[in-house]
Amino acid sequence: MKLLIKRSINSLFQIDLWDLFYCKSNFDQFLKTKGKIFKNNKKIHYKKNNFFADPFILKVKKNNIQLLVEDFSFLEGAKLSSINFNFLSNTLKINNLVRGKHFSYPFLFKNKKEIYLFPEMSEERENIIFLKKNNKIKPIKNYLFGENVIDPTIVKYGKYYWLFCSFKNMGENKNLYLFYAKNIFDNWIAHPKNPILKNSNKARPAGNIILHKGKLYRPAQNFKDGYGSGLYLNLIEKLDKNDYFEKTLFKISPLEKKYNGIHHISFKDGYFVFDQKFTVYSIYKIIYYILKKIYFKNYIN
Repeated sequence: MKLLIKRSINSLFQIDLWDLFYCKSNFDQFLKTKGKIFKNNKKIHYKKNNFFADPFILKVKKNNIQLLVEDFSFLEGAKLSSINFNFLSNTLKINNLVRGKHFSYPFLFKNKKEIYLFPEMSEERENIIFLKKNNKIKPIKNYLFGENVIDPTIVKYGKYYWLFCSFKNMGENKNLYLFYAKNIFDNWIAHPKNPILKNSNKARPAGNIILHKGKLYRPAQNFKDGYGSGLYLNLIEKLDKNDYFEKTLFKISPLEKKYNGIHHISFKDGYFVFDQKFTVYSIYKIIYYILKKIYFKNYIN
């Protein structure tokens, strides 16, 4: 009976919140310490009743870092925002890019001089490529019609662009799918070994794939211990149109007692940005689900 009551309370009121951190480090230090270099972190503060998650580094300058993030509010839902965080003043500027029922994982890809976004928008039941111009984005093209893509992650390797993702209601936390194309606007071709990882606790993408000294490193979420509990760093050993192999190098766990999870990292120009999870109980959870059903609207092109 007590267990049933606890589960009911958790279902109604328990929520996960995320704090955002940055760490100055080169990738060799990260590998050498197996991620423990993240202890040398600094926090990026956010607005009350909001949180940032799924950070992707857009640009690093002398005194600030520019990020794309999931910008979550219990009263407005999850939208995408660009933020500019100043290292010296510990202040940030926020610019909302797009909102709808739920947007997250604002994966960005630079193609020539243009910046494109492939966000997760599975609750919108669309998969759209957006072009970022200054502080605005506009829809360019739909891709992978008929599927609700989760955490799309692209890397250019060899002659092809490779799209890693999972699909909603198709084992999104356990199965990893791979597609390839000669151009990001072409029709994506399914890899013959799909899902390339099946029923795995190390499948779902957790940030940009990192090319370092000719090798590809893929961060993945750890689902063995529950959603958002930790990360694995995987080395991609073979990637071509016929085969895919990777091996796990090490696991990354939360760094402080306050936190019970870490589920996303981004690396660029000598900086890492990552999020850490903590759990609270709040009436906001019920308010959010009510608003989600009657107030939040789907994104419309």
